[in-house]
Amino acid sequence: MSTISCIIVSYNNGSFLKEAILSVVNQTLPVKEIIVADDGSTDGSRDLIISLAHEHSKIKPIFREKNLGVSINRDLAIRAAQSHLITTVDGDDWYSPQKIEQEFIAFNKRENSIAYSDICVTQQKIEQNYCLDLAMFADFNQQQRLSWMINNLVKIPRDMLFSKKLYLEIGGIQHSLKKYEDWEFKIRLAACPNPWIHSGIDGINYRKTNFGLSQDNSLMHIKYQYQALRLNHKLIREYLGEQQFWLSLGKVLLTTERSIFGIRSNFKKLHQAFLSLSKR
Repeated sequence: MSTISCIIVSYNNGSFLKEAILSVVNQTLPVKEIIVADDGSTDGSRDLIISLAHEHSKIKPIFREKNLGVSINRDLAIRAAQSHLITTVDGDDWYSPQKIEQEFIAFNKRENSIAYSDICVTQQKIEQNYCLDLAMFADFNQQQRLSWMINNLVKIPRDMLFSKKLYLEIGGIQHSLKKYEDWEFKIRLAACPNPWIHSGIDGINYRKTNFGLSQDNSLMHIKYQYQALRLNHKLIREYLGEQQFWLSLGKVLLTTERSIFGIRSNFKKLHQAFLSLSKR
């Protein structure tokens, strides 16, 4: 039977980290190890992780002496995993109890598959939350998956269950990306021939906070999304054509202004930003 490692990355997530860790500890299908990679937190997270590791032997702490950034921290933690299969969760999110079991069942339905679940979104100070139904993603072929992935930033799978071998084969997470590193990785993953299998449950509880990406201004979002697309220019052109690459890039520019920040698009500013970024 294949073993599973769960990777939890955290930076100053002390308020939520215990819930994230225990949601993995209490899964209906136990994992071999829970790697908690703390990226130089200054909020007391280290003491919490040490305490929980004393209570649960499967918890394997990794403490970065300085903040490396989420890209490097997550990639190194995945590479340190000892299991055949990998899944992840951020330190401010949590799993539903059957997440891993149902994804493992789904994973075993097709050889070399990628298993995933629906996502429930929790927003601070908002009582009415919502779930993302992602079942249709399992029916897509390679081209459809890739097209959907590069044109969507929100309604896409996250924290999937996949083999470490596949992760290493496609190069893992790019250290050069400070933001949107997970999106860029999933673009490459979506282009693989491996089938995606839906678990049939709401497995991920994603907490929207006022931290992380929400703190960046619109031009920073454009910068990192642009970088992620440029890294995959050749791949997108091969599967979808050159025109689709530029259409997707244009959508990123407009969506960043209109949807993420809910303000009127400043086309002059966007045009200048695009010209500046395209020269880099």
